[in-house]
Amino acid sequence: MEGILTFILISLLIIIVPGPDFLIVMKNTVHSGKRNGMMSALGITTGHIVYASLAIFGIIYILTSLYYVFVLIKVLGACYLIYLGVRSILSARQSMSFNDKKQDLNQVSYLSSYRQGFLSTILNPKALLYYMSILPQFLSQGNIHMTSQVAVLALSVVLVTCCWFLFCVFIFQYIKLLFSNPKIKAIFDYAVGIILIGLSINLLLSKTS
Repeated sequence: MEGILTFILISLLIIIVPGPDFLIVMKNTVHSGKRNGMMSALGITTGHIVYASLAIFGIIYILTSLYYVFVLIKVLGACYLIYLGVRSILSARQSMSFNDKKQDLNQVSYLSSYRQGFLSTILNPKALLYYMSILPQFLSQGNIHMTSQVAVLALSVVLVTCCWFLFCVFIFQYIKLLFSNPKIKAIFDYAVGIILIGLSINLLLSKTS
């Protein structure tokens, strides 16, 4: 397993490409604070822990071979992104109405932020495919310690994911003041909502094989 550093670098490059997870961490950090952003990051990390565990025990390869299971995950994931997108747009409409409603919008529970992060990852078929397509390419064929190799690589992904999104929370804290203006916040919410819905449509139209 000499290519572990290359694997970590490729994993990081894939993770840092903005997607639903990135938007959820950003939105919760900007609107509800650092702790909510961290809870979203932990939810995302937990989702990867689940997939990493399935990869270690070989279950993930069985799941991805079942066409209807994969399609179900994809459809549920798309529906959840649409739900989050619509909620973001509705939040934007509230921000545009008179008076300051920041206090109401900020009252988001840690559990809700965690759940959003977890579901965005666990219902993302691209995360599932990552563990069955990218990870196996870095395994040493014929090695009797195949399970331990999978464990090291999978846990590396989990660690990289956690560190990246916690770093994002740290960065987003510094741009939070920008969104104190209701109009800027509304534009941000509209943009996040539209992007999430766009990602869900792209997910539904993508090939399943």
